[in-house]
Amino acid sequence: MFNEGRLSLANGAHIVTNEFYNNFINLTGSGITIGLVIFTLYAARSAQMKSLGKIELVPALFNINEPFLFGLPLVMNPFLAIPFFLTPVIVALTTYLVIYFGIVPPLNGVAAPWTTPPIISGFLIGGWKMAIWQTIVLIMSTAIYFPFAKKYDSYLLAQEQEKIANETK
Repeated sequence: MFNEGRLSLANGAHIVTNEFYNNFINLTGSGITIGLVIFTLYAARSAQMKSLGKIELVPALFNINEPFLFGLPLVMNPFLAIPFFLTPVIVALTTYLVIYFGIVPPLNGVAAPWTTPPIISGFLIGGWKMAIWQTIVLIMSTAIYFPFAKKYDSYLLAQEQEKIANETK
Protein backbone atom coordinates (compact mmCIF):
# COMPACT_ATOMS: atom_id res chain seq x y z
CA MET A 1 0.00 0.00 0.00
CA PHE A 2 2.86 2.39 0.78
CA ASN A 3 4.39 1.93 -2.67
CA GLU A 4 1.04 2.63 -4.33
CA GLY A 5 0.79 5.92 -2.46
CA ARG A 6 4.33 7.09 -3.23
CA LEU A 7 4.48 10.49 -4.78
CA SER A 8 5.96 11.01 -8.20
CA LEU A 9 5.67 13.88 -10.62
CA ALA A 10 3.96 11.56 -13.11
CA ASN A 11 1.28 10.78 -10.51
CA GLY A 12 0.57 14.41 -9.71
CA ALA A 13 3.07 15.26 -6.97
CA HIS A 14 3.60 18.99 -6.65
CA ILE A 15 7.11 20.39 -6.48
CA VAL A 16 6.38 23.64 -4.64
CA THR A 17 4.74 22.81 -1.32
CA ASN A 18 4.93 24.05 2.25
CA GLU A 19 7.75 21.57 2.87
CA PHE A 20 9.61 22.92 -0.17
CA TYR A 21 9.41 26.37 1.42
CA ASN A 22 10.32 25.25 4.95
CA ASN A 23 13.20 22.99 3.94
CA PHE A 24 14.79 24.96 1.12
CA ILE A 25 13.67 28.58 0.77
CA ASN A 26 13.68 29.11 4.54
CA LEU A 27 16.49 26.68 5.40
CA THR A 28 18.37 27.92 8.51
CA GLY A 29 16.04 30.93 8.68
CA SER A 30 15.07 33.77 6.35
CA GLY A 31 17.71 34.39 3.71
CA ILE A 32 19.33 30.95 4.21
CA THR A 33 21.93 32.62 6.43
CA ILE A 34 23.93 29.48 7.25
CA GLY A 35 26.53 30.66 4.74
CA LEU A 36 26.95 33.81 6.77
CA VAL A 37 27.22 31.77 9.97
CA ILE A 38 29.96 29.65 8.41
CA PHE A 39 31.79 32.81 7.31
CA THR A 40 31.63 34.32 10.81
CA LEU A 41 32.97 31.14 12.40
CA TYR A 42 35.87 30.53 10.02
CA ALA A 43 36.80 33.72 8.19
CA ALA A 44 35.57 36.77 10.14
CA ARG A 45 38.18 39.10 11.58
CA SER A 46 35.98 41.70 13.27
CA ALA A 47 34.99 41.13 16.90
CA GLN A 48 31.31 41.84 16.17
CA MET A 49 30.99 39.19 13.47
CA LYS A 50 33.02 36.61 15.42
CA SER A 51 30.91 36.98 18.55
CA LEU A 52 27.58 36.94 16.70
CA GLY A 53 28.67 33.87 14.72
CA LYS A 54 29.21 31.97 17.96
CA ILE A 55 25.81 33.09 19.26
CA GLU A 56 24.01 32.22 16.00
CA LEU A 57 25.44 28.74 15.35
CA VAL A 58 23.02 26.69 17.46
CA PRO A 59 19.86 28.69 16.60
CA ALA A 60 20.74 28.49 12.87
CA LEU A 61 20.82 24.71 13.07
CA PHE A 62 17.16 24.91 14.10
CA ASN A 63 16.20 27.47 11.40
CA ILE A 64 16.21 30.47 13.74
CA ASN A 65 18.28 33.45 12.64
CA GLU A 66 16.95 36.43 14.59
CA PRO A 67 20.32 36.97 16.32
CA PHE A 68 21.73 37.75 12.86
CA LEU A 69 18.70 39.60 11.56
CA PHE A 70 18.76 42.14 14.36
CA GLY A 71 22.18 41.73 15.99
CA LEU A 72 24.49 41.85 12.98
CA PRO A 73 22.20 43.49 11.69
CA LEU A 74 20.95 42.02 8.43
CA VAL A 75 17.89 44.25 8.49
CA MET A 76 18.60 47.42 6.48
CA ASN A 77 22.22 46.38 5.87
CA PRO A 78 23.37 47.48 2.40
CA PHE A 79 26.35 45.08 2.48
CA LEU A 80 24.26 41.96 3.08
CA ALA A 81 20.92 42.81 1.44
CA ILE A 82 21.88 41.35 -1.94
CA PRO A 83 22.82 37.85 -0.70
CA PHE A 84 19.92 37.89 1.78
CA PHE A 85 17.42 38.21 -1.07
CA LEU A 86 19.43 36.44 -3.79
CA THR A 87 20.25 33.20 -1.95
CA PRO A 88 16.64 32.01 -1.46
CA VAL A 89 15.83 32.80 -5.10
CA ILE A 90 18.80 30.81 -6.40
CA VAL A 91 18.06 27.94 -4.03
CA ALA A 92 14.37 27.87 -4.97
CA LEU A 93 15.15 27.82 -8.69
CA THR A 94 17.87 25.19 -8.49
CA THR A 95 15.87 22.99 -6.12
CA TYR A 96 12.84 23.21 -8.38
CA LEU A 97 14.98 22.21 -11.37
CA VAL A 98 16.72 19.25 -9.69
CA ILE A 99 13.32 17.89 -8.65
CA TYR A 100 11.72 18.62 -12.03
CA PHE A 101 14.50 16.85 -13.96
CA GLY A 102 14.50 13.89 -11.57
CA ILE A 103 17.96 14.41 -10.12
CA VAL A 104 16.38 14.21 -6.68
CA PRO A 105 12.93 12.74 -6.03
CA PRO A 106 9.94 14.95 -5.26
CA LEU A 107 9.21 15.52 -1.60
CA ASN A 108 7.67 12.40 -0.10
CA GLY A 109 4.79 14.06 1.74
CA VAL A 110 6.35 13.90 5.20
CA ALA A 111 5.87 17.15 7.10
CA ALA A 112 9.09 17.65 9.04
CA PRO A 113 8.78 20.34 11.73
CA TRP A 114 10.25 23.64 10.55
CA THR A 115 12.83 23.51 13.33
CA THR A 116 14.30 20.21 12.12
CA PRO A 117 18.01 20.76 11.42
CA PRO A 118 19.23 20.80 7.81
CA ILE A 119 20.30 17.47 6.30
CA ILE A 120 18.15 15.61 8.85
CA SER A 121 15.09 17.38 7.42
CA GLY A 122 16.30 16.59 3.91
CA PHE A 123 16.52 12.92 4.77
CA LEU A 124 13.04 12.95 6.31
CA ILE A 125 11.32 14.71 3.40
CA GLY A 126 13.09 13.01 0.51
CA GLY A 127 15.65 10.42 1.54
CA TRP A 128 19.41 10.42 1.17
CA LYS A 129 19.39 12.27 -2.18
CA MET A 130 17.48 15.16 -0.64
CA ALA A 131 19.89 15.21 2.33
CA ILE A 132 22.80 15.48 -0.11
CA TRP A 133 20.97 18.24 -1.98
CA GLN A 134 20.49 20.17 1.27
CA THR A 135 24.24 19.86 1.89
CA ILE A 136 24.83 21.36 -1.56
CA VAL A 137 22.38 24.15 -0.69
CA LEU A 138 24.41 24.94 2.45
CA ILE A 139 27.56 25.14 0.32
CA MET A 140 25.77 27.39 -2.20
CA SER A 141 24.67 29.69 0.62
CA THR A 142 28.23 29.95 1.88
CA ALA A 143 29.56 30.73 -1.61
CA ILE A 144 26.94 33.43 -2.19
CA TYR A 145 27.37 35.15 1.19
CA PHE A 146 31.18 34.94 1.34
CA PRO A 147 32.21 37.96 -0.81
CA PHE A 148 29.54 40.21 0.69
CA ALA A 149 30.31 39.12 4.25
CA LYS A 150 34.02 39.66 3.66
CA LYS A 151 33.37 43.24 2.55
CA TYR A 152 31.12 43.90 5.56
CA ASP A 153 33.67 42.29 7.89
CA SER A 154 36.39 44.58 6.53
CA TYR A 155 34.11 47.57 7.14
CA LEU A 156 33.43 46.48 10.74
CA LEU A 157 37.12 45.76 11.36
CA ALA A 158 38.06 49.23 10.13
CA GLN A 159 35.47 50.76 12.47
CA GLU A 160 36.79 48.72 15.41
CA GLN A 161 40.39 49.70 14.66
CA GLU A 162 39.43 53.36 14.32
CA LYS A 163 37.62 53.24 17.66
CA ILE A 164 40.68 51.69 19.34
CA ALA A 165 42.96 54.31 17.76
CA ASN A 166 40.71 57.14 18.98
CA GLU A 167 40.60 55.70 22.51
CA THR A 168 44.39 55.53 22.78
CA LYS A 169 44.89 59.19 21.85
